[in-house]
Amino acid sequence: MDKEIIIKQEGSNDGRSIFLYYDSMAGVYLAYGLSAYYTTLVMDPYMSYSEEMQMPVALLRKKHILYLRQSTKKAEHKQKDFYKFVLNAPVGDAGYERWVQKILEKHNTLSY
Repeated sequence: MDKEIIIKQEGSNDGRSIFLYYDSMAGVYLAYGLSAYYTTLVMDPYMSYSEEMQMPVALLRKKHILYLRQSTKKAEHKQKDFYKFVLNAPVGDAGYERWVQKILEKHNTLSY
């Protein structure tokens, strides 16, 4: 996964796209930023906060990909490990900042 590509795609997210990246080491798909937010509107993924990327991250298993395919207008599989899903209607970013704060608070209250 290329950090710069993720930042660029999330920065230009059109309000209806979910970008997923496959992490072969962990065997999960990851959605960052707005893509993670939009994913939570369709399903209930495990959420965390990426300190390296400085944005929320949703962790999804392969079975979640099947659910996204059924719940979205269209899906593009651009590379071996990259997906783009398009929601049926644009969502925008209303409520995104408040949602990010909740994710970050939960992340920061974890005790080790």
